[in-house]
Amino acid sequence: MTFKASALAASLACLLTLPTFAQDESPAAPTPQSIALEMFSEAGRALRAGDTESARRLMQAALDLKPAHPAVLRALVTIATRAGRADDGFEALDNIVAAGLTFEPAAETITLLEAADNDRLTAVRAALTANAAPTGSGEIIARIDRPDALIEGVAVDIETDRIFASSVAQREILMLEPFARDEPIVFADREDGLWSVFGLFVDDRTRMLWAASGTVDQTPLDEGEAGGTALFAFDLMTGELYRRYTIDGAVQMADFVVRDGTAYVSDSQAPRVYRLDSVSGDLEVLSEDPRFVSLQGVALARGALYVADYSMGIWRIDLTDGSATLVRASEISLIGIDGLRQTRDGRLVAVRNGARPHQVMAIDLDPTGVEVANVEVLLRGHPAMSGETEPTLVDLADGRAWLVANAAWPLFPADGSEPAETRPSTAIVEIDLR
Repeated sequence: MTFKASALAASLACLLTLPTFAQDESPAAPTPQSIALEMFSEAGRALRAGDTESARRLMQAALDLKPAHPAVLRALVTIATRAGRADDGFEALDNIVAAGLTFEPAAETITLLEAADNDRLTAVRAALTANAAPTGSGEIIARIDRPDALIEGVAVDIETDRIFASSVAQREILMLEPFARDEPIVFADREDGLWSVFGLFVDDRTRMLWAASGTVDQTPLDEGEAGGTALFAFDLMTGELYRRYTIDGAVQMADFVVRDGTAYVSDSQAPRVYRLDSVSGDLEVLSEDPRFVSLQGVALARGALYVADYSMGIWRIDLTDGSATLVRASEISLIGIDGLRQTRDGRLVAVRNGARPHQVMAIDLDPTGVEVANVEVLLRGHPAMSGETEPTLVDLADGRAWLVANAAWPLFPADGSEPAETRPSTAIVEIDLR
């Protein structure tokens, strides 16, 4: 999960939560995020003053900056209801349906729309329900009975059929052998310098297991121990630490992808993407852009780097000059994507957990690589993805995908308190992509 605008699913306030990266004292140039923040504030003031038309126009403008953002779409339903404008309410709900999202209208909204066109309301509510219908199939191939571990990432070594999983709350990398899927072995831990562990990646070429590590509220630090962030490389067979990579200014390395010895790493709390130069052996900044808000999963496809931004969508980053372009998504919502990987034929496989419904989806890009051509839901409504949990990261190889289906982030309060609900064992689900 790393740093995300977690209130996305709870309130409009999260819509424009700014990242916590360090800033100098000079005023920052406007970004889509900061402009949308101002629009949100102005819309709120207008709504409180009874000026529903101004509120509507401001939120429509915010939607242009943050396409198919679920919180903005829900706000437009609220504004339409307050204004008593059934047509606007239906339009907003239609857009939620087209975005592939779910939503339960408030009683006041239902009353308004029933009076205007009950048949249309019935059809819209049916479409919203259909957006959450179970889709696809996946097999639970392992359960990790470490309820206090908070498993985030997964990586599979095809050569040995071993599964690796990353622990946030116990600062470990766990290994599952093919003959003992229910008996996790500690592969690496805090003795190797690890903080919380997020993304993992098996590099078949170098036979290395890579891990991104950093500190969050759920990281157990010893008294006097300093936090930090780094990219780690371990010998895949011996478990010995090969090297630890750091770079000045990094706040929290989140996820990454490795190809031909070069790693591309997102920073979830700074507007930066790093590249590990395979020649010099040093991390360098590939792209730094104030428009980045909360960077997550990383994929290499069509000669470019694609990085999920939890609050904005997916960025395409040019590998030559580091320039970033937001992928145009038409009506579908790309907000709240966590895990991101690529298939051999250039499809992006994304895990969405910051918007309802949670799902795994395949994204086909158009020939330019900057626009979505098609989205296919691969897995939704799986029994392992239920309850107060969320799917997080995914690994791909050999025509298959492996998913952490039920990371228990909601059951690990930032203040360290114990949740009322029992934390479940972690399910690793395999999806056949062929």
